[in-house]
Amino acid sequence: MRTKPEPCPQCGFHYNCLCDHAPSLSSNVRIELLMHETETDRATNTGQLLEKALPQCRRHIWHRKAPPVELLTLLADPAAEPYLVFPGETAISLDTAVRRTTSKPEAKPIHFIIIDATWQQARKMLRKSPWLEDVPTVCLPDNLTTAYQLRRNQPDGGLCTCEVGILLLEAMKETDNALAMTNYFHQFMQVFEADRQHQSLSQ
Repeated sequence: MRTKPEPCPQCGFHYNCLCDHAPSLSSNVRIELLMHETETDRATNTGQLLEKALPQCRRHIWHRKAPPVELLTLLADPAAEPYLVFPGETAISLDTAVRRTTSKPEAKPIHFIIIDATWQQARKMLRKSPWLEDVPTVCLPDNLTTAYQLRRNQPDGGLCTCEVGILLLEAMKETDNALAMTNYFHQFMQVFEADRQHQSLSQ
Protein backbone atom coordinates (compact mmCIF):
# COMPACT_ATOMS: atom_id res chain seq x y z
CA MET A 1 0.00 0.00 0.00
CA ARG A 2 1.30 3.43 -0.95
CA THR A 3 2.12 5.64 2.03
CA LYS A 4 0.06 8.79 2.25
CA PRO A 5 2.31 11.84 1.86
CA GLU A 6 2.67 14.30 4.71
CA PRO A 7 0.36 17.32 4.35
CA CYS A 8 1.69 20.71 3.38
CA PRO A 9 2.04 22.67 6.65
CA GLN A 10 0.47 25.75 5.04
CA CYS A 11 -2.44 24.55 2.88
CA GLY A 12 -2.91 21.13 4.47
CA PHE A 13 -3.23 19.13 1.24
CA HIS A 14 -1.39 15.83 0.87
CA TYR A 15 -1.08 15.21 -2.88
CA ASN A 16 -1.22 18.69 -4.43
CA CYS A 17 0.06 21.85 -2.80
CA LEU A 18 -2.18 24.88 -3.31
CA CYS A 19 0.24 27.47 -1.93
CA ASP A 20 1.84 28.51 -5.22
CA HIS A 21 -1.60 29.21 -6.69
CA ALA A 22 -2.52 31.83 -4.11
CA PRO A 23 -2.43 35.27 -5.77
CA SER A 24 -0.99 38.20 -3.86
CA LEU A 25 -3.39 40.93 -4.91
CA SER A 26 -3.27 44.68 -4.59
CA SER A 27 -6.82 45.54 -3.56
CA ASN A 28 -8.72 48.33 -1.83
CA VAL A 29 -11.65 46.08 -0.96
CA ARG A 30 -12.07 45.65 2.79
CA ILE A 31 -13.64 42.38 3.90
CA GLU A 32 -14.42 41.46 7.50
CA LEU A 33 -15.02 37.72 7.88
CA LEU A 34 -17.27 36.99 10.84
CA MET A 35 -16.32 33.35 11.14
CA HIS A 36 -18.11 30.70 13.17
CA GLU A 37 -15.63 28.94 15.41
CA THR A 38 -16.28 25.58 13.74
CA GLU A 39 -15.11 26.99 10.40
CA THR A 40 -11.55 27.61 11.56
CA ASP A 41 -10.53 23.95 11.15
CA ARG A 42 -12.71 22.96 8.21
CA ALA A 43 -10.79 22.06 5.08
CA THR A 44 -13.83 23.05 3.01
CA ASN A 45 -13.78 26.64 4.29
CA THR A 46 -13.30 29.16 1.47
CA GLY A 47 -12.97 32.29 3.56
CA GLN A 48 -9.34 31.31 3.99
CA LEU A 49 -8.82 31.89 0.26
CA LEU A 50 -9.86 35.53 0.61
CA GLU A 51 -7.58 35.91 3.63
CA LYS A 52 -4.56 34.60 1.76
CA ALA A 53 -5.08 36.72 -1.36
CA LEU A 54 -6.52 40.04 -0.19
CA PRO A 55 -4.42 42.40 1.96
CA GLN A 56 -7.44 43.95 3.70
CA CYS A 57 -9.36 40.83 4.61
CA ARG A 58 -9.57 40.16 8.34
CA ARG A 59 -10.93 37.23 10.36
CA HIS A 60 -13.13 37.76 13.42
CA ILE A 61 -14.17 34.64 15.35
CA TRP A 62 -17.78 34.69 16.50
CA HIS A 63 -18.61 33.69 20.07
CA ARG A 64 -22.12 34.20 21.42
CA LYS A 65 -21.02 35.62 24.78
CA ALA A 66 -17.90 37.47 23.61
CA PRO A 67 -18.34 39.63 20.48
CA PRO A 68 -15.11 40.24 18.51
CA VAL A 69 -13.53 43.41 19.87
CA GLU A 70 -11.91 44.54 16.60
CA LEU A 71 -15.19 44.27 14.72
CA LEU A 72 -17.07 46.15 17.45
CA THR A 73 -14.44 48.88 17.22
CA LEU A 74 -14.96 49.10 13.48
CA LEU A 75 -18.74 49.33 13.83
CA ALA A 76 -18.32 52.24 16.23
CA ASP A 77 -15.88 54.09 13.95
CA PRO A 78 -17.60 57.11 12.31
CA ALA A 79 -14.94 57.11 9.59
CA ALA A 80 -15.97 53.65 8.33
CA GLU A 81 -18.96 52.52 6.27
CA PRO A 82 -19.82 48.93 7.27
CA TYR A 83 -22.28 46.77 5.35
CA LEU A 84 -23.43 43.29 6.33
CA VAL A 85 -23.78 41.04 3.29
CA PHE A 86 -26.94 39.08 4.03
CA PRO A 87 -30.42 38.85 2.48
CA GLY A 88 -33.34 40.40 4.30
CA GLU A 89 -36.37 42.64 3.99
CA THR A 90 -34.40 45.81 4.70
CA ALA A 91 -31.37 44.90 2.59
CA ILE A 92 -30.48 47.09 -0.37
CA SER A 93 -28.77 45.83 -3.48
CA LEU A 94 -25.00 45.59 -3.53
CA ASP A 95 -24.72 47.92 -6.53
CA THR A 96 -26.94 50.51 -4.82
CA ALA A 97 -24.81 50.45 -1.67
CA VAL A 98 -21.58 50.85 -3.61
CA ARG A 99 -22.97 53.64 -5.79
CA ARG A 100 -24.53 55.47 -2.85
CA THR A 101 -21.34 55.32 -0.78
CA THR A 102 -18.72 56.04 -3.42
CA SER A 103 -20.67 58.95 -4.93
CA LYS A 104 -20.37 61.03 -1.76
CA PRO A 105 -17.88 63.94 -1.91
CA GLU A 106 -15.87 62.47 0.98
CA ALA A 107 -16.57 58.78 0.63
CA LYS A 108 -15.88 56.62 3.66
CA PRO A 109 -14.13 53.30 3.10
CA ILE A 110 -16.65 50.47 2.77
CA HIS A 111 -16.16 47.44 5.01
CA PHE A 112 -18.11 44.38 3.87
CA ILE A 113 -18.98 41.96 6.66
CA ILE A 114 -19.42 38.38 5.44
CA ILE A 115 -20.77 35.75 7.83
CA ASP A 116 -18.48 32.79 7.24
CA ALA A 117 -20.58 29.82 8.34
CA THR A 118 -23.22 27.41 7.12
CA TRP A 119 -26.58 29.00 6.35
CA GLN A 120 -28.08 27.43 9.47
CA GLN A 121 -25.25 28.76 11.62
CA ALA A 122 -25.39 32.19 9.97
CA ARG A 123 -29.06 32.68 10.86
CA LYS A 124 -28.36 31.65 14.44
CA MET A 125 -25.39 34.02 14.63
CA LEU A 126 -27.55 36.93 13.49
CA ARG A 127 -30.26 36.15 16.04
CA LYS A 128 -27.74 36.01 18.85
CA SER A 129 -25.72 39.10 17.85
CA PRO A 130 -27.76 42.19 18.80
CA TRP A 131 -24.70 44.34 18.06
CA LEU A 132 -25.31 43.63 14.35
CA GLU A 133 -28.91 44.88 14.37
CA ASP A 134 -28.09 48.44 13.34
CA VAL A 135 -25.59 47.53 10.62
CA PRO A 136 -27.10 48.21 7.16
CA THR A 137 -27.42 45.09 5.04
CA VAL A 138 -26.82 44.49 1.36
CA CYS A 139 -28.10 41.62 -0.74
CA LEU A 140 -26.58 39.97 -3.76
CA PRO A 141 -28.30 39.74 -7.16
CA ASP A 142 -31.02 37.12 -7.68
CA ASN A 143 -30.67 33.90 -9.67
CA LEU A 144 -27.04 33.27 -8.80
CA THR A 145 -25.56 29.82 -9.22
CA THR A 146 -22.70 28.41 -7.21
CA ALA A 147 -19.77 26.36 -8.42
CA TYR A 148 -19.10 25.18 -4.87
CA GLN A 149 -19.73 21.45 -4.50
CA LEU A 150 -17.81 20.53 -1.36
CA ARG A 151 -20.75 20.56 1.07
CA ARG A 152 -24.24 19.15 0.94
CA ASN A 153 -27.61 20.78 1.60
CA GLN A 154 -26.69 24.19 0.17
CA PRO A 155 -29.73 26.43 -0.54
CA ASP A 156 -30.59 27.40 -4.10
CA GLY A 157 -28.81 30.61 -5.02
CA GLY A 158 -26.51 30.35 -2.03
CA LEU A 159 -22.84 31.10 -2.60
CA CYS A 160 -19.81 30.10 -0.60
CA THR A 161 -17.77 32.78 1.15
CA CYS A 162 -15.13 33.05 -1.57
CA GLU A 163 -17.78 33.48 -4.27
CA VAL A 164 -19.33 36.31 -2.25
CA GLY A 165 -15.91 37.94 -2.06
CA ILE A 166 -15.52 37.66 -5.83
CA LEU A 167 -18.85 39.45 -6.34
CA LEU A 168 -17.70 42.21 -3.98
CA LEU A 169 -14.52 42.67 -6.02
CA GLU A 170 -16.58 42.94 -9.19
CA ALA A 171 -18.96 45.45 -7.60
CA MET A 172 -15.98 47.56 -6.56
CA LYS A 173 -14.68 47.53 -10.18
CA GLU A 174 -11.68 45.29 -9.41
CA THR A 175 -12.36 42.96 -12.32
CA ASP A 176 -8.80 41.67 -12.67
CA ASN A 177 -8.71 40.76 -8.99
CA ALA A 178 -12.11 39.08 -9.30
CA LEU A 179 -10.78 36.95 -12.16
CA ALA A 180 -7.65 36.03 -10.21
CA MET A 181 -9.77 35.00 -7.22
CA THR A 182 -12.08 32.98 -9.46
CA ASN A 183 -9.12 31.05 -10.87
CA TYR A 184 -7.74 30.49 -7.36
CA PHE A 185 -11.14 29.28 -6.14
CA HIS A 186 -11.51 26.77 -8.97
CA GLN A 187 -7.95 25.54 -8.41
CA PHE A 188 -8.80 25.03 -4.73
CA MET A 189 -11.78 22.85 -5.64
CA GLN A 190 -9.72 20.81 -8.11
CA VAL A 191 -6.99 20.25 -5.54
CA PHE A 192 -9.52 19.38 -2.84
CA GLU A 193 -11.21 16.76 -5.01
CA ALA A 194 -7.89 15.29 -6.19
CA ASP A 195 -6.69 15.06 -2.57
CA ARG A 196 -9.89 13.30 -1.60
CA GLN A 197 -9.24 10.77 -4.38
CA HIS A 198 -5.56 10.43 -3.35
CA GLN A 199 -4.47 11.67 -6.75
CA SER A 200 -1.87 14.05 -8.02
CA LEU A 201 -2.98 16.57 -10.64
CA SER A 202 0.42 16.33 -12.30
CA GLN A 203 -0.08 12.68 -13.20
